[in-house]
Amino acid sequence: MENIGNLVAKAKKVSDVIRDTHRFVRVISHYDADGITSGAIMTKALVREGKDFQLSIIKQISAEFIQELAKECEKTNPGLIIFLDLGSGSLDDIQKFLMGEGRKIIIADHHQPQGDLVSENLFHINPLNFSITENLSGAGVSYLVARALNHENKDLSELAIIGAIGDSQMGSIGSNWGLLGVNKEILLDAVNTGKIKAMKGLRLWGRYTRPIHKALEYSVDPWIPGISGSESGAVQFLQEMKISIKKEDGGWRTLSDLSEEEQQKLASGIITERIRTNTENPDWIFGDVYELLEKPGYKDANEFATILNATGKTKNEHLGIALCLNDEAAVSSVKSILSEYRKEIGKAVGWVRENKEAVRNTGKVCYIFGGSNISEYVMSNVASILHKSDMLPNNQDVPVFAFVNTEDGKIKVSARVSDELVGKGVNLQEIVSQAAGVVGGEGGGHTGAAGATIPPDAIQGFMAEVESKLGTDINIKPNVDTGKNSGVEYGKRSEKTKREAGREEGPEETGSERSEREESGKEGAKEGEGRKDVERKGLVRYFSS
Repeated sequence: MENIGNLVAKAKKVSDVIRDTHRFVRVISHYDADGITSGAIMTKALVREGKDFQLSIIKQISAEFIQELAKECEKTNPGLIIFLDLGSGSLDDIQKFLMGEGRKIIIADHHQPQGDLVSENLFHINPLNFSITENLSGAGVSYLVARALNHENKDLSELAIIGAIGDSQMGSIGSNWGLLGVNKEILLDAVNTGKIKAMKGLRLWGRYTRPIHKALEYSVDPWIPGISGSESGAVQFLQEMKISIKKEDGGWRTLSDLSEEEQQKLASGIITERIRTNTENPDWIFGDVYELLEKPGYKDANEFATILNATGKTKNEHLGIALCLNDEAAVSSVKSILSEYRKEIGKAVGWVRENKEAVRNTGKVCYIFGGSNISEYVMSNVASILHKSDMLPNNQDVPVFAFVNTEDGKIKVSARVSDELVGKGVNLQEIVSQAAGVVGGEGGGHTGAAGATIPPDAIQGFMAEVESKLGTDINIKPNVDTGKNSGVEYGKRSEKTKREAGREEGPEETGSERSEREESGKEGAKEGEGRKDVERKGLVRYFSS
């Protein structure tokens, strides 16, 4: 709590900089869901303050971009530049090229800082500087600044939650899956302002919009062996449980249409499938579900985050901002964009599945060489899907690195690693940024997910650096897999499964899991407040209202 209090104190100082600025404001944010929600939060906050500003959404920040921005600033002479969900990795270049006379700069980010803070006119707010290493996204940092600027901005808390979900910050303490830490405090703001309803349910994407068999087919986390990736397998699975996939009027049923009894039956069936194939933590399929109460056209926060990603990565980020600001005209425009985005991801995953020669496991890393066959705009999504699936050899035992060609002739790298390996000391942010730097590229990200851009002839050198930096002290299993999956063919389920469906039960909660869950409920007690009181208040204790 002390760390959060210090972070909020910094947010208040940063908000004073915005409040005291009377010249043109230039805002730069990232093009994914976290960046778009960050941009929307700042847009609404600046409008409420009556500020004159311009917002740009960009794919990545680089030395070249910063120098181009500097040329622009010579003409427009902004009094303030605000970087959202990016900038921490470019402290030196930002100070070198953008610090004009009387100009101030704000960086509100959550990525690993690189460089030294030397200018008194650069205000850098990053939770990592306050020992808050997780559970706060770029949108969350933007929200803290906006909330400090004006108490009315409390209604922007839902955007911070959508940004956190888009940034894959849903985590777990044992089997309890949802938003944690500062994100959970922001969630309470969203609940208290009537923007979000939080409840428990199956962690399946498309609760309100996707046919139930398609929700099962496309489920990646949780992965359902023999069903994820197979429409026929999903349909057969539901038929065996006597769960109808169609309504009486002929329309498709969604997860939200199922009765409580049907949902329980579905949950039992999924757990049984995961037990049958020895999936780790087979009963960890439930979690918090966040319903958006005032967003036009969409009710599920997870779906909304995916839509924002689609708008950013199809160069329609203006529609993402419009959706965040409740522009109903944007709802119909994004439907076709989302459909094409899904098709592109599905096409890419299918290509990897069909082209085994594009996948190579060295024993330390599983590499995917996508070339021009996979779009740079969906490669990060594809890497996440493949890493969580059973399509790659030993993909959970080693980090996954994917390479694709970019439109400007470079190579984009997307890397993912399991929580288990992060716990053993693997830090992708450090590995990727250092390896990229050695070969003349740029990289960054988080401990479990990172990315880079490198020269076209630097793949082999980058790989050598990665393998070297992984070291030998981390207990990574050697590659003994033949490249096949666990023996479950898509669309085919064993007779044993049919006989045992509905009979097997999940494992009992272990003592350590129980202790961890119970201990998490005591968080905050040392500061004199019980968890129930803490959750009721949210961030109120740090602000005046």
